[in-house]
Amino acid sequence: MTIAYTIDVYSKVDEALLLEIEIPEHKLSDVAEIMGWSEEDKKEFSLGIGVYNINENQAIKLESLLCKKFYSSDNSLQISGGSV
Repeated sequence: MTIAYTIDVYSKVDEALLLEIEIPEHKLSDVAEIMGWSEEDKKEFSLGIGVYNINENQAIKLESLLCKKFYSSDNSLQISGGSV
């Protein structure tokens, strides 16, 4: 089983998925630190369980970590993991 980790960007207007950004598995430890997860949250996320909202501060740090721009106040952001 392969697990994909993504940041999902949704429109606040119609909740349409606008963008999906893959997170490399080797960056999960850094992502967990940015998100402020507990050990249990980290374990669950690494197993593909859980969806978390991303705030502006977290988004800016994740953009830097992933070298991708995706934050906009017009959108809502979530981070998730799931089997492919």
